[in-house]
Amino acid sequence: MFKYILYYLKNFLLLIRINKPTGIMLLTFPAIWSILIVLKEEINLFLILLFIYGSFIMRSAGCIINDIIDLKFDKKVKRTKDRPLASGQLEISDAILLCIIFLSIGLSILLQLNLISILLGLFVFPLILLYPLMKRFFYAPQLFLAIVFNFSVLISWTAAKGAFELQSIILYLGCIFWTLGYDTIYAYQDIKDDKKIGVKSLAIYLEKNFKIWTSMFYLLFFIVFSYIAIINKFNLIFFIIFTLSTFGIIFKIFKIKKLNSNICSKIFQINSWYGFFITLGLLFNYI
Repeated sequence: MFKYILYYLKNFLLLIRINKPTGIMLLTFPAIWSILIVLKEEINLFLILLFIYGSFIMRSAGCIINDIIDLKFDKKVKRTKDRPLASGQLEISDAILLCIIFLSIGLSILLQLNLISILLGLFVFPLILLYPLMKRFFYAPQLFLAIVFNFSVLISWTAAKGAFELQSIILYLGCIFWTLGYDTIYAYQDIKDDKKIGVKSLAIYLEKNFKIWTSMFYLLFFIVFSYIAIINKFNLIFFIIFTLSTFGIIFKIFKIKKLNSNICSKIFQINSWYGFFITLGLLFNYI
């Protein structure tokens, strides 16, 4: 009985990518940035912790939805063929049950926020369901992901402020560029398998100029976020940290001699540190 429980627990944890926390951090950091920018002189620790928890819950639900819809594709891709559903370690019924639990928890978190934030959360939910289907129809599923993924910026901004502001839209746009950068790098891991099975991605579409385009996405993010920093009068420490970390990651992209799955995986994971350093720079404004 105990072995049976451990078996399912292990596969449930693998299903929600507990062993790969980068995705959680990439969802969490933009939400934290919104809160820190809005509140300026005081840190609402409860709201930050609520969005960290909410990011974990919704990213977990997103992984489950993705694996259910992409089951046939995952079986044919080297990187994903050993996932619990693709390998047959879990049944779809198990995954659906777990997904319902996570979505219920996510809804309970959302309902603690104000009306605008709740409406934004309800609006983005069907888009989460649609995302896994995008790679079947057009070459920019990363753009769709970026639009959906960064709703955390708008939800957290309105949760902290109680209203929409132009700055929130600008920050949202900037984070879309960041997501385009790291998710195109992420997609390159599967480029060979994706070509074979007919899956579309920006990594395939931009393959010939991969370094230039991914670097451009980071540069656009840098420009937009710097504008936000200037109008909010962030201190010099932030600009030093932000500039060094941004051009550090662009340098790593151009330093690549030959693109492969392992290198792209490492650069993708570096983005969690990139997000951390931006957060750290923002916190220096509270000193």
